[in-house]
Amino acid sequence: MTTKERTFVFNICVIVFNIIVGLLVEAVLLISLLFFFTDHPNMQESVFGQIALPILLLIGLIAAMSISVHAVSWAIRKFNLSDKLDPKVVSHYQKKL
Repeated sequence: MTTKERTFVFNICVIVFNIIVGLLVEAVLLISLLFFFTDHPNMQESVFGQIALPILLLIGLIAAMSISVHAVSWAIRKFNLSDKLDPKVVSHYQKKL
């Protein structure tokens, strides 16, 4: 495989990983929000519920991005992918350490 083909496969794997991590983080945060508000029957109608949900989703998005960057940069170091991938991709993830 050429460097371009390996980079393409790597990017596809990173995309799938980002989707899975994002869904898991958001699911955990939403389930935790439901546990905190189990005694409040009209959470959707309350002002606090309307403010907490978008903020929680934004926090989940930022957390998922952070987890993803650290995991991908760890994988590049662990499996020694620096010389096998496009240098632009490697520099994108290595500078975030």
